[in-house]
Amino acid sequence: MSGYVKGIVNAKVVQPQGVMSVNVGIAGGRISYLGPDTFPSRTGEILQAKGKYLLPGFIDIHHHGVLGFDCSWGSYQRATDAFVHERAAFQQSLARALAHCLSRGITGLLLTTMAAPFEQLLLSLEWIREFRLQYPQWQHLLAGINLEGSFIRDPAYAGAQNPAWFYEPGMQRIQQLQHACGEVLKIVNLPPEHGRLAVELTHELSKQGIVVAAGHSGASYEQGMQAIEAGLKLGVHFLNGPSKSSTKPFGGGGLVEAMLQSDAVSLELIVDGWHIHPAYVRDVLARKGPAGAIAITDSMFAGGLQGLRSFSLGGLKGAVSPGGDYLQLAGTADTLFGSILSPDKGLQNLLNWLTQPMQGVWHRRHPALSLEEALIQASVMLSTNPARLLGWQHRGSLECGKMADLLLLDIGQGSAGYEVKLEAVILAGRQLV
Repeated sequence: MSGYVKGIVNAKVVQPQGVMSVNVGIAGGRISYLGPDTFPSRTGEILQAKGKYLLPGFIDIHHHGVLGFDCSWGSYQRATDAFVHERAAFQQSLARALAHCLSRGITGLLLTTMAAPFEQLLLSLEWIREFRLQYPQWQHLLAGINLEGSFIRDPAYAGAQNPAWFYEPGMQRIQQLQHACGEVLKIVNLPPEHGRLAVELTHELSKQGIVVAAGHSGASYEQGMQAIEAGLKLGVHFLNGPSKSSTKPFGGGGLVEAMLQSDAVSLELIVDGWHIHPAYVRDVLARKGPAGAIAITDSMFAGGLQGLRSFSLGGLKGAVSPGGDYLQLAGTADTLFGSILSPDKGLQNLLNWLTQPMQGVWHRRHPALSLEEALIQASVMLSTNPARLLGWQHRGSLECGKMADLLLLDIGQGSAGYEVKLEAVILAGRQLV
């Protein structure tokens, strides 16, 4: 179905402050009403929610690609185990990836780069800019770029990024990338061990409204705190490493300890159950609170490619796990290569982790939350917090005046716990799934 929605009746609306059984009015692509009244069906479709849950659309700030598309490398070809980096193939593959993202509940997306030749990155971002101009209907979903891999400094913290394409950070390079993508660069990963340069760039980028992140980092605690004082706001796929941590007293530890201790820093969490053990997810939430965590996918091109077993990307060899649950650097047991997680699956994971009593690692015991308490926390992590980080005042929660980016969910009990089914995806008031 594809049509404009005027109202949704009998929904369980999930808001940061609670869950309300109300009707929702929509006008001009925004939420115009929350309350008991019903609506005459004259100028738009009325959806009957029948007690299903209504959540704000997912905002995925860390997403490399899916269905064979990679933001940095282009369109994957199974026959040759290689990527085609050519405008037409890139943009066609991008369109398929965006449609897939929408089908999984993503209504706001930052495509995320990895370490790649600089000129190739510029071309990729130029093609994304052209795509957004040619197809303005996708601009609301494809909202910006997250630059992850280019400025990693220490190869020891490379993870599944290729050190051959690590560059010294500088405003000239960043401005080139910003211009190439059409001024929608939203996040830059700038490891603090670049020292004074990192502090100066963090301060300048923050003034420009760009979120400075830190990950793949060997920074010390002191370097981390200096960056935080300069404006560092985000920890990249936290606890999935590689970032420095130390339990010794010297210098206060590493970047991990600095970001845990600072209320100014939000932490990305890949909630697939493989990158971070659920017990650590709950430990982080106990330390930072739900307001301090952002659930991400770190989705890679291999997501949705049935039957794929091994691949090459960025000069590195990867493999799909035997059960098809995660990606890993070939020849390693536990170096992961992005994920194949979708946010609806991430929501389901969070509901099942949060509604069970769980033994923590640093906390003796985490209590079970009710389903609605868990839904509120998960929705805050998947929608509200990323919107706040990016300064998107009209997205991320269900309130009058905000964009009608909505997800209608059926949540039931299965043999393995709660199961989440997307019944409808509404983007700016229009039902597209």
